This record gives sequence, C-alpha cells and structure tokens, in this order.
Amino acid sequence: MLEEFYYLISEIKTKEDAKNFLKDLLTSEEMIMVVHRIEIAKMLLQGFSYRDIGEKLKVGTNTVHSVNRWLTNGFGGYMKEIKKAENYKLKTNSIPKTEWERIKKKYPAHFLVFNLLDRIKK
Repeated sequence: MLEEFYYLISEIKTKEDAKNFLKDLLTSEEMIMVVHRIEIAKMLLQGFSYRDIGEKLKVGTNTVHSVNRWLTNGFGGYMKEIKKAENYKLKTNSIPKTEWERIKKKYPAHFLVFNLLDRIKK
C-alpha cells in the first residue's frame, strides 16, 4: 500500500492538483501539523534554538526534537525538498513580472528608495 501511496504522490504534476489531493487526504489539523514540521525544519536549518522555534510556532520541544532527528538522521527528504523550495522561491522572486519591476531591477541606484520600500513590504 505504501508503494501505491508513493506512486500517487509522485504522479502529482501541478500545485493545484497537489493542493486538492492534500485537502482531500488530510484534515485541517493534520495539514497544520505537516506545515509546522516543515517550518520547524526550515528554522532548524537557519540555526534557531528549540526554545525560539517552540515559542514562535507554539509547538513543544519534543516536536522540535523529533523534526531535528528526522532532519539529521532521516533519509534526506526534508533537506532536499526545503532546498528545492528555497531555490524556487528565490528564482520566482528574482524574475521581474512587470515592466516597472524590470526597470527597477535594471537601474537599482535610480530606484533605490522604491526598491528599499519593496523590501520592507516583504
């Protein structure tokens, strides 16, 4: 059954299909738990302490410890997918979507104030 589950996951091609599949598969509480685990892994990789992570995400240190154990002693899935997501985020954030964004990127000194305001908004 696990092989079939892995196959189902591997065949999802679009973000919309993944979203719908996971919404059908998981309860909202389970989805929150999964998202928290991913965020915990990201924060651990960024060097946050167990205590800081627990306070920010409202999770226990046992949960943080479990994620850290999977992150360091697991099969590399967390690490690989988090890095892919970060690379995708960097890539999509760096591609100007409008003519205005292209001009601001091409002439950063001329649009310094606008660029700084954009960064503050993020």
